[in-house]
Amino acid sequence: MDFKLTEEQGILKKTVRDFMEKECNRDYVRECDEKEVFPEELFRKLTALGWLGLRVPIKYGGSEAGTMELAIFLEEVARVMLAAARIYYSLYLIGAHYISTFGNEEQKEFCLPLLVKNKIRFAFALTEPNSGSDAASLTTSAVLDGDEFVVNGQKTFVTGGKIADLILVMVRTDKTAEKRRGISMLLVDSRSPGITYRKLKKLGLWPVDLYEVFLDAVKVHRRNLLGGVNKGWEQVLKVLDHERFCLAAANVGGAQAVLEDAIKYCKERYQFGKPIGKFQMIREKLADIQLEVDAARLLTYRTAWMVGEGIPCSKESSMAKLFSSETYMRAAWKGVQIMGGYGYMMEFDMQRHFRDAKLTEIGGGTSEIQRLVIADNLGL
Repeated sequence: MDFKLTEEQGILKKTVRDFMEKECNRDYVRECDEKEVFPEELFRKLTALGWLGLRVPIKYGGSEAGTMELAIFLEEVARVMLAAARIYYSLYLIGAHYISTFGNEEQKEFCLPLLVKNKIRFAFALTEPNSGSDAASLTTSAVLDGDEFVVNGQKTFVTGGKIADLILVMVRTDKTAEKRRGISMLLVDSRSPGITYRKLKKLGLWPVDLYEVFLDAVKVHRRNLLGGVNKGWEQVLKVLDHERFCLAAANVGGAQAVLEDAIKYCKERYQFGKPIGKFQMIREKLADIQLEVDAARLLTYRTAWMVGEGIPCSKESSMAKLFSSETYMRAAWKGVQIMGGYGYMMEFDMQRHFRDAKLTEIGGGTSEIQRLVIADNLGL
């Protein structure tokens, strides 16, 4: 068993870290957060370096990087700007992974080269007002009429829905089938007649908008069906492990940033004649954060390796997602406590971590759902 990164992985880690610290400094991150501005400039630079195509096959202009490389990349991006890592995942990586895995040749040839060049963005629409953790109970319908599906329904918590070009919409194509067997995936043009949006105000991750999406008799050509009729739920199950390690990697990056900021503050902040990092209760908090960040990273890397090797890992991926998200939330809570009143002030970054971290325990499957998945794999 080798815990060392390969030479190429080490170079990637350093390259991404250096890039993010230079091209995405604290002032830029704070500006995007406070003004709720999408980091267009950052993503233009990521595009120029070819990093939007990390998981896109070489045939379509990508670099076809491995899962470990992707985990390293996401961690380093999130260490500087969690919102950027979540945007990368939600608007680019989901599309790249779904199209590469389930798309036909026509869909791949059209979508993937455009994605690599940042000429197309994707959103993912699964959740509905009455189907969250019980995602398979969705009711948005798609009825085939000649060569077109007619889609009616409502989706919610759609990251970047209005700024995406194509929306991966999970729909019910067979109302008579068992609920997990009558679901399909459609690629829907975000500007199609009959689609309207409502922006949702949220606690954190302000640089990327969240939407409700309303679909009223939206027509989608049957060529935009992804992977076959009534195959949608199978597709979701096949990509869950990939999704969880990606989210976990971003969580680790966020938690690492909290630790580094807290340590820096503890060296500079003096009380009672010495740096607060010399006080036992502060040191205990920092030690706990370090312990959990390292454990979360190891869980994440294990899952990334297993996914890359094609080893089923629903338990391991749920463990990585669960532990990393709760680690980030606990780290941010302790970071605020360590900084005291300054941690609560909007001019410091710790409050942003506190706001952003909470979503990581919810999005991509709540902590409660992850625990159920883990328990289901214990043979109970």
